[in-house]
Amino acid sequence: MKEGFPRGVNFTPVPDPLLASLLEEFDSLDELKVILRTIHALHRQRKVPASISISDLYSDRTVAAMLHTSGRELEEVVQSAVKSASKRGILLILETDGIKSQIFLNTEPVRRALVRHGLDIAQKHDEPVETWAITEAASDRLDAITFYEHNVGHMTPLIAENIRTALEQHPEDEVLLAIRKATEANARNWNYIAAILRRWAIEGRPEELEHGRNGTTERDLEEDRSDQFYGEYLKRQRARGAN
Repeated sequence: MKEGFPRGVNFTPVPDPLLASLLEEFDSLDELKVILRTIHALHRQRKVPASISISDLYSDRTVAAMLHTSGRELEEVVQSAVKSASKRGILLILETDGIKSQIFLNTEPVRRALVRHGLDIAQKHDEPVETWAITEAASDRLDAITFYEHNVGHMTPLIAENIRTALEQHPEDEVLLAIRKATEANARNWNYIAAILRRWAIEGRPEELEHGRNGTTERDLEEDRSDQFYGEYLKRQRARGAN
């Protein structure tokens, strides 16, 4: 590593609060290490909701090496770290189909997916956890990849990977709405959709989702038309390092 990370190195997205406000709360380096290793393992599954068991952490060679322990002591350290992370709201620990506890990253897209699968995301918590009624937002519907194929065009492995990454960073309903916006603007490509999501991440959740599709504060669709919005996006991309 003395020469730095190699070209094409993979990245694992980490929720911003974990690197900001939550980071200030940690007094255990072991807990932070276990959390980061858990996020890495979940991200590698490339699906929502992704989960691992606590035994997966016990058998992870990197976990044992970074904690400098093994056997029963290793299990106790990992159990303590996972339990603490669950109390902080970083991880969800749930029983799935009567089998051993599974560990999930506690994000909105994951919680929504768990509700759609009929899982009680409030279990094993001292305080109530936000849940959703069985409404359109929580019922079965086209997943984002299928929705993209139906409305935008041919699905490639790269676009599928981009959609999975977006689902880890944005609520699913926002991803679906961004795809719909691109279709309405006749800008059928992933770059345009990604630009919309980045804009919403900066400006806040779109009004269509905050107030309902017929809300009085719904954004003017013309503001997201491809000629202006996508043109601005390409200009910023060129300015960031293009020749």
